[in-house]
Amino acid sequence: MLPSFLLLLSSLGTGLVQAQPTLDDLYLENAPSSPRPYVIPHYANSHAVTIDSQLYRFTVTGPSSGYAFTLMSTNAPSSGSLGVLPHIHRVHYENFFSFKGRFQLWAQKGDSEQQARLLTQGDYGSVPRNTTHTFQILDPDTEMVGVIVPGGFEDLFYALGTNYTSGTDTPYVPQSTNDSSTTGPGASTISALQKYDVYAELDFNPRRDLVNGTAPSDASEWHSGANDLGTPGQPYFIANGYGPKYLNSQHGYQIVQPLVSPKQAQDTNYTLATFSISRQTKQNPTQWVLAGAAAFEVLEGVLSIQIGDYPVAQLNMGDVAFIPAHVAFTYYSEVSFTKVLYVSSGTGGVDQQLISGGKTWDFVAFPKY
Repeated sequence: MLPSFLLLLSSLGTGLVQAQPTLDDLYLENAPSSPRPYVIPHYANSHAVTIDSQLYRFTVTGPSSGYAFTLMSTNAPSSGSLGVLPHIHRVHYENFFSFKGRFQLWAQKGDSEQQARLLTQGDYGSVPRNTTHTFQILDPDTEMVGVIVPGGFEDLFYALGTNYTSGTDTPYVPQSTNDSSTTGPGASTISALQKYDVYAELDFNPRRDLVNGTAPSDASEWHSGANDLGTPGQPYFIANGYGPKYLNSQHGYQIVQPLVSPKQAQDTNYTLATFSISRQTKQNPTQWVLAGAAAFEVLEGVLSIQIGDYPVAQLNMGDVAFIPAHVAFTYYSEVSFTKVLYVSSGTGGVDQQLISGGKTWDFVAFPKY
């Protein structure tokens, strides 16, 4: 009988032994040019560009998701003016999530009343197609997470921005002078960007009459009462912890807080939610295989995720994992509380399956037993 090392050499010679993928293979600095499993750490310079004082990173791009969605982050200091001139998108559905800091978001659909909110950590704003919108960064350390459907909208930022790299992975580049009062591209530039699905609305006048972070103040619960998922096709806002919640207890506890359901997404065909996950209580977490692409971004805690044949990865706050369609994966938490932002292409994602297998829940924390 051949010694084991000779058997190994013989197998290598016939091509029967294949190297197993490693964590180094899974972790990338830039989103790839076609769909494959990957993880990008927080503040990695993934296709990063700067526009004035704003730094944009693209952890999921059109090519990397098969044009299902774009997942991006915007880091910037506080500003005395709008982050971009008011505009609409006719094709893209845009979602704003406050990762940290504060920013103000305005949205108006047609002749309906203009809406404005002050978003703090965990708050969400929905901007459907054909909705005039703009934003303003208000805190020195602010990070907005954007989910844009369909994917590929990052091409706009590539056209407008300056390529960015950093040896320190700083959130954004400190400015030596106070140039944070700029308003992104000028009117003449933004008017020429229709090929990127950007249509200027230069007559839009952002309202400044917010009371307790909301306008109109007479008809809006904001950090003071429940927020429902909005009317399809209309902008809406959900304050952190004030939206609908569902408790699933199949393996430990997970609280699903939907932000966009299939009803709100309409024909853009995606869903968006947060999951709050308890420490795993069983050895074998649920294995998922989805018909559409999906991504996780860690908001709090540590997420353990195993994708395809790759080893288990430990994702910390701000890290992003992407899972292509039809690739098996499991995820769980080994710490007491982990919260993630989850986006899924199609209508049968993990969020919808957890909701259908759970029950309505009134709290942001899971039970003690």
